[in-house]
Amino acid sequence: MNWHLFEWTFCLKSPLHVGFHKIMHFYKTRPYVPGKLLWAALTSKLTQLLGLNDYKKVGDFLANSMRFGYLFPCVQSEIYIPKYTNNGLMFDSLPQNEFEKKFISSMASAPIDPESFTTEEGMLHEVEFISPYTIDDGKQVFLKGLIWIRELSDNEFNLSINNDDLKITYNKISIEFKEQLANQFQVGGERKYGFGLLQLQDMVPKNELNDFPGKWHEKNGEVCIFINKDNPVWSHISYSNDLIIKGNIEPLIGRDWDDEKGAGKKLKSHGLCWSPGSILCEDREFKVNEFGIWKSLSSNP
Repeated sequence: MNWHLFEWTFCLKSPLHVGFHKIMHFYKTRPYVPGKLLWAALTSKLTQLLGLNDYKKVGDFLANSMRFGYLFPCVQSEIYIPKYTNNGLMFDSLPQNEFEKKFISSMASAPIDPESFTTEEGMLHEVEFISPYTIDDGKQVFLKGLIWIRELSDNEFNLSINNDDLKITYNKISIEFKEQLANQFQVGGERKYGFGLLQLQDMVPKNELNDFPGKWHEKNGEVCIFINKDNPVWSHISYSNDLIIKGNIEPLIGRDWDDEKGAGKKLKSHGLCWSPGSILCEDREFKVNEFGIWKSLSSNP
């Protein structure tokens, strides 16, 4: 088996804003962390740890050696994965409005001129975020998800796995994955204000998906997931004409590397995608791409 499955859990140490869309001056957050944000955060940190100035080279290596699942809010081992139902969007047993009352808050801010201590008219904006503590009872919020990792030697990089010990080596510089790379990093927006700080709480090897619907397997060197009819998907799914599914569909836009401007300066469309929580109307197999987006393969495992 080339791919090794791990379940990782992070303690949310500060408010988390995952850009979704905005309404006037109100910036909505997604209620989960997409895989591409995790890839980008680890790419940025690993590049700095290695003392390199080549984000693309580091990012390509991580994209070849890892497949990211999304992170979802978790409190006391209860994970809140979205699911569309006849009664609307649910998060585990909570309706969307109850979920938002428990996890989602917002903060208004405006840029201040340091000389005049004033702000321009119309610059006030409000940012929605996942709270690090539940709003109703003050419990610590965690984020839980899955990551697949494989051993790989490529372009002067080496990733080795010994049981649950993972190590990345580059030009005799050795980085412990759990203790140095994934131990703590920031994701999402408003990071310069301290938002999005994640601290690794636990990372354990797994054989099964456990809290997530479906079964996983390898196929032609790729991570594939098979999910039965009437179960929710827990990633974005690339639109295809032959996929029978119901839920929410959206154009998915991300930020990529630009050869001239650098990291995050190039907008890239991933096309139309079904949102996490959408319900399959048939048994279906998917391939997980390097950023955690799924592509439908067939209706048979």
